[in-house]
Amino acid sequence: TQQLTAVSTFREFISTRGLHLAISLPFAAMAASQHAVAFVVVSLCAIATAQTTRPYTHKWDTVADVMGMHGKSHDATQPSDEDIAFIARSYGQITTGAGCPKHNSSFFLERYVQEIGRRVKAVNAAVKVGMYWRAPFALEIAQCSEATAIWLAHPEWRLKDDKGKVIDDEGKYYIDYANPAASAFFASALVNTTRPTLADGTPLVDYIYLDGARGDTTRPYADGIGPQRTLALVEAVNNMVLSVQTQLNALGRQRNIILNAMDTIDTAGWHTRSGASGSMFDHWSILQFVNRDDGSFNQTLMDGAFQLARNPMLSNQSIQIKGWPGPISHQKDKYPPNMLTPTTPEEFKSITADRFNSELALFLLVAEERMVWIYSFFWDFYDYVPGNEKSTVPDNFFPETVPARAAAQRTGTQTKHMGVHTRVPTRLGVCRSQRPQCQQGHVSQLQVKTA
Repeated sequence: TQQLTAVSTFREFISTRGLHLAISLPFAAMAASQHAVAFVVVSLCAIATAQTTRPYTHKWDTVADVMGMHGKSHDATQPSDEDIAFIARSYGQITTGAGCPKHNSSFFLERYVQEIGRRVKAVNAAVKVGMYWRAPFALEIAQCSEATAIWLAHPEWRLKDDKGKVIDDEGKYYIDYANPAASAFFASALVNTTRPTLADGTPLVDYIYLDGARGDTTRPYADGIGPQRTLALVEAVNNMVLSVQTQLNALGRQRNIILNAMDTIDTAGWHTRSGASGSMFDHWSILQFVNRDDGSFNQTLMDGAFQLARNPMLSNQSIQIKGWPGPISHQKDKYPPNMLTPTTPEEFKSITADRFNSELALFLLVAEERMVWIYSFFWDFYDYVPGNEKSTVPDNFFPETVPARAAAQRTGTQTKHMGVHTRVPTRLGVCRSQRPQCQQGHVSQLQVKTA
C-alpha cells in the first residue's frame, strides 16, 4: 500500500506543477517491487532537477548557428590556431577529447580539453564546449585523467560478475556504480572537469558528454550479470547521472550532462528519468533508413524516428542530432549496392558535399532551437575540419566560408509528417551550391518535400 501511495503522490507532484506523466496500470502493478519504488523516487528527483536545467538554444541566421561538432583527436597534440578558429566560427557546440599518449604521465585529458575550450572561447565566447567521457567501463579515467591515480588505487571499484570474478574486457574494467564510493568518485571526476573558468566565470568546459551509460534492462548489464543485478546497476547509473547534473546545476552557468544513444522511446525515457539535461540521437540520416541489401526505403523506421525526435518528453532537453552522409562506413555498415561506398579521401569529401543539403533538410523537418545538427562520416576531429590529409570534408565547405551574411532571413512553411507538425526553416543565410549566383552571395532557397 505504501508503495502504491508513492505512485499516487508522484502523480500529485506532477499535476501540481503543470506537468504531465502517464503512469500506466502495468506500472502500478510493477510498483510492488522495490526497484519500481526507487524508480519513482529517482524520477521525482530528476523532474525537480529538470526544473532548474536549461537546454542550450541557438539562432537561425546561418547553418553555423544550428551545427555542432563531435570530433576527437587521436594524440596529445593541440589543434593549430587555424583549426581552432575554424571550429569556433563554424559550430555552436563542440564535443571533443583525445587519445591517451603512452608513456606520458604529465598528460591529463581534462586539461587538454579545457585548453581547447579556452582557445575556442577566445575566438567565439558563445560556443559551448563539451568533453567526451566513456561509461560504463573505465577508459579515460583509468589512463590519463587527473583522477587516474585514485582509480588505480581502488581495484575494489571494478565490477564483478555474479560469481565474484572481476570482469576484464581485454584489459578494460567496468565501474561498479552499485558501489557508492565508486559512483561518487566518477561523478566527482566528471563535475571537476567543468570547474575551471575564464576570468568572467565562463566555464572552459560547459558540458559532459557521456557515452555508453546503460539504461537498458532488457539485456545483461555485462557478461555474467543476471537480471536482478542488471536492474540494480542501471538504477545506480541513474543515481550517478542525477548526482552529476544536480552538482552541475549548483555550479551554475548552464553546465550540463548529455547522454549518447537516444535512438528509441525506451532510451529516451531513461535519459529523461536520469535527470540528464541532454541527449544525442545518433543515427539520423536518410540512408540510415534504407535497406542495405536492396536499397528500399523503410518508411516505418523513419516515421518512428520523427515521432521520437519531437516527443513531448524531450521538450526540456538539449538534443544533438547526429547526421551522416551515409551508413556508418567505419563501423562496417554498407551502402545499397547501387551506391558508391567511399574508400578514398576525395570520395569521402565528394559524398559529404553532395549529400549536405538533403541531410540538412531532414534535420530541419524536426528542428527546434534546442536541437543542433552534427554532420560527419565519423568521430575524428578532421571529419569536421577541412584542409588536413585526414579530412573528409571539402576545403570550401563549411559555414565560415559562406558569403551570404546580412541577407540572412528565416521564413518557414507548416509541414506535417505522420502527425508531427513542424515549422520548417526554408531560408537561411547560407550558400551551399556551386552555382554562380550562390557564389555571388545570394541566399539559397532550401526546398523541402515530405511524403
